[in-house]
Amino acid sequence: MGRTPQKEPKEERREKPERSHPSPGTGPPSLDKSNEPFSWEEYLKETSSTAASPSCFRQSRFPPSNDFKAGMKLEAHDPRNNTSICIATVMGMMGTRLRLRLDGSDNTNDFWRLVDSSDIQPIGTCERK
Repeated sequence: MGRTPQKEPKEERREKPERSHPSPGTGPPSLDKSNEPFSWEEYLKETSSTAASPSCFRQSRFPPSNDFKAGMKLEAHDPRNNTSICIATVMGMMGTRLRLRLDGSDNTNDFWRLVDSSDIQPIGTCERK
């Protein structure tokens, strides 16, 4: 039986031409803006964009207080089925956010909601509807 010829070392591989990427700050002076402060007005003009009006935003100007404590129970929309409202437990807090866990599930299904979210409500709210 014959021997399979060995391939030449990898040195003979054709090298792909290297792509040249200009370093930041080395472009033409008219395009190099790395040292300039960001300007929304200039950005919007350059991109032919329109800023979202402040009236589009529903957030309160002042963040709501977070009076929740770990272990408290509440009703929450199931994030996997938004038509289902379930019992949830507050597992943790971060600022105005709550880490919630639907009762009967494990920590892989925890989810976050803001304290003023319409997705959470006091226990018994479903019974009253």
